[in-house]
Amino acid sequence: MRYTFTTLLALLATVIVYSQKIKGIITDKEGKPLSYATVFVKGTNKGANANNEGKYSLKLPPGKYVLVCQYVGYKKEELPVSIDENDKEINFVLQLQEMVLSEAVIKAGEDPAYSIIRNAIKKRTYYQDQPEKFECKVYTKGQLRLRSYPKKFLGQKVDFEDGDTSKQKMIYLSETISKYTVNRPDKEKVEVISSRVSGQSDGYGLSAPQFFSFYSNNVFIGNNLNPRGFISPIAENALSYYRYKLEGTFFEDSNLISRIKVIPKRKYEPLFSGYINIVEEDWRIHSLQLQLTKQSQMELVDTLRIEQLYRPYDKDTWFISSQVVYPAVKILGFDAIGSFVNIYSELETEPVFTKKTFTNTILKYADNSNKRTIDYWERNRPIPLMAEEQRDYLKKDSLELARKDPRYLDSLERKRNKVTVPSLVLIGQSFTKEKKRTSLSFEPLLSQVNFNPAEGWVINTGFTWSKRLDSAGAGRKRISVAPNFRYGFTNKHFNAHLTLNYSFGKKYASSVSLSGGKRVFQFNNNSPIGERGNTLSCLQSEENRIKSYEAIYVRGSYRKGIGDGFTWTVGFQYQDRLPLDNRTDYTWRDKADRAYTPNYPFEIVNENIKRHQVFVTLVGLTWQPGAKYIELPDRKINIGSKHPVFSLTYIRNYSNLFGSDADFSKWKFSVRDDINLKLMGVFRYRLGMGGFLDNDKVELPDYNHFNGNISSFATEYLNSFQLLPIYRFSNTSKFYALAHLEHNFKGFLTNKIPGIRKLNLYLVAGANGFYLNKTQTTYVELFAGIDNIFKQIRVDFVQTYGAGIPRQSGFKIGLTRFAGQRGDDWP
Repeated sequence: MRYTFTTLLALLATVIVYSQKIKGIITDKEGKPLSYATVFVKGTNKGANANNEGKYSLKLPPGKYVLVCQYVGYKKEELPVSIDENDKEINFVLQLQEMVLSEAVIKAGEDPAYSIIRNAIKKRTYYQDQPEKFECKVYTKGQLRLRSYPKKFLGQKVDFEDGDTSKQKMIYLSETISKYTVNRPDKEKVEVISSRVSGQSDGYGLSAPQFFSFYSNNVFIGNNLNPRGFISPIAENALSYYRYKLEGTFFEDSNLISRIKVIPKRKYEPLFSGYINIVEEDWRIHSLQLQLTKQSQMELVDTLRIEQLYRPYDKDTWFISSQVVYPAVKILGFDAIGSFVNIYSELETEPVFTKKTFTNTILKYADNSNKRTIDYWERNRPIPLMAEEQRDYLKKDSLELARKDPRYLDSLERKRNKVTVPSLVLIGQSFTKEKKRTSLSFEPLLSQVNFNPAEGWVINTGFTWSKRLDSAGAGRKRISVAPNFRYGFTNKHFNAHLTLNYSFGKKYASSVSLSGGKRVFQFNNNSPIGERGNTLSCLQSEENRIKSYEAIYVRGSYRKGIGDGFTWTVGFQYQDRLPLDNRTDYTWRDKADRAYTPNYPFEIVNENIKRHQVFVTLVGLTWQPGAKYIELPDRKINIGSKHPVFSLTYIRNYSNLFGSDADFSKWKFSVRDDINLKLMGVFRYRLGMGGFLDNDKVELPDYNHFNGNISSFATEYLNSFQLLPIYRFSNTSKFYALAHLEHNFKGFLTNKIPGIRKLNLYLVAGANGFYLNKTQTTYVELFAGIDNIFKQIRVDFVQTYGAGIPRQSGFKIGLTRFAGQRGDDWP
């Protein structure tokens, strides 16, 4: 046994010592480098790829081999080589693939490409699941470069803090080597072996070994580009969307391959253009070069080019060899291009799986994945670095070391912490201390001054101090302290409270919060009404939408993720509540025509609350079945699943405990989900129910409140009613049910309308409603609108029905990705 072990070590040493490097450059006949062309040893999975400059390198032990060089659209070249003890330089000059266009009779004017595509569509589902299971190694390299950028953005100087003022620079570079394991139809796992990010020694690089399968009907390339997905040229219904033209045929390894031009029939549909090569008789994809543009209903990116090359694994199975994605974007003066390449190797089609192979962790970074040496990367990357990439690693890694120097940090902090008028007044000001890993932030001055008739002009100010407790700042440990000070100039009340938060958790996210003092609450403690909008409505139309009271309070909560999609919360709150009545009738309008309404929910009560005390506890559980996780060495991150999210909350008041005057308990349950209907858009819903189990004595702030809205601006779409009077239907009912339904067509239908389709507007429609069993009340809102106006704005027309109130209608303006504010969401 000892002899055998020694022999193995000797053989391994021989391979390491005597493996020689083959290097060269791959170009076309004009000398143009062929980026990411493939070089491999015939009959094996051993190979490499060229970089963006066409340069490649490959290590082989002495012997005789046949090197094969491939690039999409070019004729494959085979070259026999003999490797001795010396390094070799072997260059390839590939010729454009010579096409032969047969003299086939085109029946009824139909191009021969249509017959080939029909056969490929018939075989689509067969190849979609091939191989049924596999394991492979994937090298991923991503880079993003600026070609130009503005001197200033939103009034701030654009500075990348790298000492380089040139307009062209690399802003992102990363490499990752992963093991990719799949068991179809729905099990996959990515294990990151090594990862490197330029200028971030503790960072984790992009790991996306999944390839875009054009055997699927819809090809999804991230939700942000188009949640509907893009229709494959060989989808089941592709003939309704594409025109095809046979450019010619060629032979490769005795396979007849047809090169077909793919042409969208209509503009502003989620369609590709370009070329797809099909192996005849087998009717499988050989390679493709396809492109998406703005006319493909693509958001954020201007163009996206995709190249894929497949290689035969055995007689019946072909597997993807490489995939390269080239994005290009011009937005707000920034002009960027990039390339993201995946190289697949060491394919195993009969891997052995155990019960532990597939878990709810779908992406896992090894403990030392981002600590690999430069020598490791030189040995293992299949694509040589370009000179520009080498300089970027050297420069940014040096900058990272320099940034740890106290003198550099002081200089950088003086620059970053410079006070500017736009930040101070409009967007808020922050100050950071990198050495101490602390930050101090202030709300903008514009949001600190408000008005309401109960307090008059109000100054509501404070700050948030936070500190990262992890040594590198990459983990979850963080503490924050947020004091708040509020003074009303008319009622002369000073309120102050303090909020402490501590977040932690090595495996799953956890947090503890404690808050106390004296503050102003809205009767609906979820604070659905913003103070800025209420200030304007008071001063312009003498309409005080916020109904508020003061309270001396203390509250705390503990939230913890426990895995498998579960998160539980416990909390308590004590409030000593005091009424706030109107103290001024100040307004910018003529006071003769109207007056402020009382500062309490006058729709349901005739007088304000009396001073009283309440002590409540809360227990909550949230669950998303099938939740998936990304696992880093120091934490797990829940990324959700395709299933709905279920939430259950129970709130209990304890009469006479700490002087509590109330006596009630209540519950609420909700389920929410986003359902991608592919070409039909996205359907979102939130359903809820709840009520009081005991309602012997319930004070106004403890009622069940529906989030109403009487302003012209939309509040949170799936958590509010856009035309409902704010407190009119607050209740102590034993049971209520509510529903928020919304379908965003994401360009479906509107892409058929000339003129409008160029704007890439989205049609939105849906309904909101609730039912109260105590009064047998039913309320419904129907709405329809246009989304994605200037990429940010949404406008809805809303119509109400039922609830015994006059029918109302109106327009609401909101933001596409955010509408309204959640505010104080406890309890």
